[in-house]
Amino acid sequence: MMHYIYTHLSYISYTAFLILFGYFILLTSYYLLLGLIGILEGKRMARENEVENYPLVYLSTFNIPVSIIIPARNEQEWIRDCLLSVLNINYPTFEVIIVNDGSTDKTLEILDEMLNLTPIDAPYIKHYKDGLVRNILRSGTHSNVTVIDKNPGFKKAGALNAGLNIAKNDFVCIMDSDTILEPDALLKVMTKVEKDPDRTLGIGSYFGLVNGLRIEKGRVTENSFSYNPIVAYQNIEYIRSFIGNRIAWSKFNATPNVAGGFGIWRRDVLYHLGGFSKDFTCEDIEMTFRAQDYIVKNIESGFKILSLPYSVGWTEGPSNIPSLISQRERWQRVTNETLWRYKYMLFNPKFGSFAFLTVPYFIIYEVLGVFFELTSIVMIAFGCIFGILDVKTFLIFMLLMVLSQTTICLVSILAFIRIQSTFGIRYVLYLLGLTFTEFLFYRWLISVSKIIGTVKWLRGVKAYDQYARPPKK
Repeated sequence: MMHYIYTHLSYISYTAFLILFGYFILLTSYYLLLGLIGILEGKRMARENEVENYPLVYLSTFNIPVSIIIPARNEQEWIRDCLLSVLNINYPTFEVIIVNDGSTDKTLEILDEMLNLTPIDAPYIKHYKDGLVRNILRSGTHSNVTVIDKNPGFKKAGALNAGLNIAKNDFVCIMDSDTILEPDALLKVMTKVEKDPDRTLGIGSYFGLVNGLRIEKGRVTENSFSYNPIVAYQNIEYIRSFIGNRIAWSKFNATPNVAGGFGIWRRDVLYHLGGFSKDFTCEDIEMTFRAQDYIVKNIESGFKILSLPYSVGWTEGPSNIPSLISQRERWQRVTNETLWRYKYMLFNPKFGSFAFLTVPYFIIYEVLGVFFELTSIVMIAFGCIFGILDVKTFLIFMLLMVLSQTTICLVSILAFIRIQSTFGIRYVLYLLGLTFTEFLFYRWLISVSKIIGTVKWLRGVKAYDQYARPPKK
């Protein structure tokens, strides 16, 4: 009997080992392939950027006006610098719509101080679900700035929809109120749009973490990047995501997410899609999936959603473990919600590369990956403890996992620094050093977050929880 049990436990342990080994080989190969494509695409875009005559583009009479929508809820620490960064961008024609989403701090007071706000009797047609709007206010100092004061509710999606209800221009820029834009951000992205405005449905670009940077009057005056490992690991993750994945996905028109921190959308398509949805934990990834569905249903229009490697701005990220887990479990919830809602896209030939390149990655890695890893490692460790599995084999495999993770990070970081000189050499070396420890520490924090998020999703939790943030220095 004991021999029977031992044999079956041995079989289960080795099966778990093979599953985990196959999973990591598949994932590493996928990342390296996309990383290579991302490097080549990034270099091509960087060459285009170098030869682009932006002053001439700025002076062109064919510039496309943009409506910039900034939802703000309790953002007294960031709203001043965010707005100043927007007002100082190098772009000829734009309007700014700030939506005060029921703030209980001094957000609205700061806006009034900066803009000299006056209530106006403006027409307001509810095309989208937005909640109760209390006032529409116009700036006395900046004619292109409007503030909507509304009751809280309908999450961030409701605030965005309120802005869409009064937006005048054909393209809208969605950004967070803790984002600090680079002066040429809108000019660079809209220059890409203007090359093919009829077919560009959505477009996003790289933005990093503002943590540690010195900000004065809405401008980054010193690139003093944070050496807090929680923040630095996120910088690695952002680089890996944008350069290693999104640039490659973009090449095949398979972009899964135009991030809410900064993104450009065609207003007419947002209208046809009914605006942003409050029925999901977050709004950006679901909107992008819905837009991919719209692309297929309007295939004759040739619409595309792009990702660019240009650094367009900086946004605040969690600086401690509880805040990181709070943010990432929310991201996991909306990922699960979105994939469940659009599960019909998986391997559906109508959706092309999106169905065969992007959706499987999200299901295998973003949703199921953490359970593959945890279950397999527990089973392998069990096998080692009871002498079923060779300890040396287990240690070699763990080393392989660390090296595969490190290789993926190194490829992404080296590709990133060849495209743009954002980080100094000291910080680059610090990031490169952290890549050797990410698997042993940060990776498991993300895994815990995913498990919490998945449990909450199964329980039907859809709250948009803002993580606790320290005062801005």
